[in-house]
Amino acid sequence: MRVRRVILAVALVAYLVPLLVGFWLLAFREVPTLSSVYYRYHYLFDVAFTALAGMATGGTAYLMLRSLLAPWARLEEQLQALIRGKGRLEAVGEEHADRVVERINRLLELQRDFQELEELSKNAVAQEIHDGAVQNLIAARWALRQGRLAEADRAIADAEVALRRAIQRLAPPELAHLPLPEAIKELGRRTGLRVSVEVRGTLPESERLEVYRIVQHALENARRHGRAERAWVGIEAGDGVRVWVEDDGRGLTGTPGEGQGLGILRARLRLRGGRLELAAGVRGGARLTAWWPLKERRDANLGSGRPYAGA
Repeated sequence: MRVRRVILAVALVAYLVPLLVGFWLLAFREVPTLSSVYYRYHYLFDVAFTALAGMATGGTAYLMLRSLLAPWARLEEQLQALIRGKGRLEAVGEEHADRVVERINRLLELQRDFQELEELSKNAVAQEIHDGAVQNLIAARWALRQGRLAEADRAIADAEVALRRAIQRLAPPELAHLPLPEAIKELGRRTGLRVSVEVRGTLPESERLEVYRIVQHALENARRHGRAERAWVGIEAGDGVRVWVEDDGRGLTGTPGEGQGLGILRARLRLRGGRLELAAGVRGGARLTAWWPLKERRDANLGSGRPYAGA
């Protein structure tokens, strides 16, 4: 709105100044006293009036450009501050520039989310290897030193299981050989749960791993913390992907805890413009629901500056 008012003011001045100069020249010519003076020095008067009109129009154009460019100058200053370590940009008071600010801030948030996800993922793998494989290998070494071969053999076998579990987290082998519903059922059998899977819509191949990760976390929590025996998995694909996992375990006790695994899932979904919800299920257990837009929709929303819409 401010830019439009400035443009209208400049257009008005650029129109009125030559018009007023024309009226002044007409008055000089029509008034006998002024007419004689004008005709004697008309070159001087013409130059003066033309200079006056040019100065008024040029000055107004200068003020307009200064007003139009001021927000972009403030944006440049903020970008320099951002390079020096400032966390985010502030609005600069101009509609188009503020849209640029909004998108830059969104990219900064995505960068921080990615760094957080990377750290959480590394810590999760490191903790699993340390608590599983490393501890068992230490136990095996002590058992070998004391000559307890059977105990050392069991500890080495446990370390092998822990390492295989860590590898499966990094690259689940089921997805390479089985359709997604069968891979989820195999995951359930390995976890110790009877799993029912329902798929609606056509899930893009690129989203299979994300769905598997979410279901994997939900099933492991259902078995480990909820002591569940059965789980139900729903997958719906449309403009976005919706995944829900419900179990028949003990449910949520008190306030739902935000463990490291759930933190990783939240960070992954934030990067994809989605959301994650943990609530009580209708079967007495817990219900984990995740939703995120498909790639084409995420790109369109990021380009337009609109917030992500849920389904």
